[in-house]
Amino acid sequence: MNPGLSSRTKKIVDELDPTPLTLAPQQTQRPSTIDLSNAQNEVVRRELLDVFKHVDDGELLIAKQIFALPTVPGGDPRLRRNLAEFFNTYSNPLQPVQREHIVLTAGASDAIEHVIYAVCDDGDSILVPGPFWPGIEYLASSWANVNIIVAEPPTYTNYASYLVPSLQAAYDFSPVKGRIKAVLLTNSSNPLGRCYPRDVLIECLEFCQERELHLISDELYALTELGHIKKGEEFVSVLSLTDPFLPEGAIKVDPNRVHIVWSASKLFGVSGLRIGCLVSQHNRELIRAMALLTTAHANTISTLYFSSLLSSSYLPTLLALNSERLTASYRVLADWLHKRSIEFVQPTHGLFVFARLAKDLRTMEQDTSYFAQLPQTGLKVSPGHSYQGKEGELGWARIRFSIGEELMRKVVAKLDAIFEQQGRSA
Repeated sequence: MNPGLSSRTKKIVDELDPTPLTLAPQQTQRPSTIDLSNAQNEVVRRELLDVFKHVDDGELLIAKQIFALPTVPGGDPRLRRNLAEFFNTYSNPLQPVQREHIVLTAGASDAIEHVIYAVCDDGDSILVPGPFWPGIEYLASSWANVNIIVAEPPTYTNYASYLVPSLQAAYDFSPVKGRIKAVLLTNSSNPLGRCYPRDVLIECLEFCQERELHLISDELYALTELGHIKKGEEFVSVLSLTDPFLPEGAIKVDPNRVHIVWSASKLFGVSGLRIGCLVSQHNRELIRAMALLTTAHANTISTLYFSSLLSSSYLPTLLALNSERLTASYRVLADWLHKRSIEFVQPTHGLFVFARLAKDLRTMEQDTSYFAQLPQTGLKVSPGHSYQGKEGELGWARIRFSIGEELMRKVVAKLDAIFEQQGRSA
């Protein structure tokens, strides 16, 4: 027993602490290793610095308030107002979002953790469609003490079509149906980078309504649109599908159980600002609870800079530039994957490609070893087995392309060298 830690802290540290295999790449990777395993967006950072350098005098006067503790429930009113305008412009809500519908948090993870805590009791469960970001499991279990039930898809390439059937199967086979309280959906998907079509989201809302489940829609990657999307592949927010007054096109669901999580981190590449929010348009009790749970979580300096960004006349240009550069880097990677006949899921949004880099692996031990050794070649990706996707599928990886096009060309050169070496060793 560690005399310096409580048993609950020891348990959390053990869950977070990397295993020898996951630690190995950090110990043995080259200093020049390119890290494509994280979820950072680097393509518009130079322009962001220019925006932040030009915070005007009026905003600097407001900045005097950053030295005091936050006193307004829900977070800075100015930022929440700017966020409401942002959602009204880009999410096409049936009912306009107001600042009273928004609670600021320290990023999307903070929002997810606290909304799960707020709608579930100890030992309850939530349904999460796979594949999904592995951090969700920790967020649900560590503080909220809530279980994850994975709704596993039968395929990656057409996974959206199986959303409700997979949710239904996971629900039906659960021995604790009465303790399932919510569905947590990531739209667009991390790691697959594809959005759920409108009709699929409607089915999901109806599934939740029939079982009196909350729907928590993580729309973190909503506006990271790539330039090749076709009709029907556009991002659709659940804000555009629910309204208590049921106008034409609205879904007959209880809007008190529909909530949106969003963060600035992936769209703008500002993970370090730690700014996110929960949007719940009709559940005042939840908004009040979230405001109390996260009162001082959002950094006041970050709120100043992010509010300035959202009110900037340069914002539409920045969004277009972000999409253009993400698309350019993606195409470099996709061309290489096609050239090597590597199976991958074509993303429409997001920062990643989910690709089967190693198709000849036979065991999970081989899969784990392959990705643990890859950083020794100068490249690090995120192993697909971490995302709880299709059972028995090996060799998949989440590869980040949210880097400059020139650097991406260096990445594919490294990949070429890796594959040539593997070919000689076979």
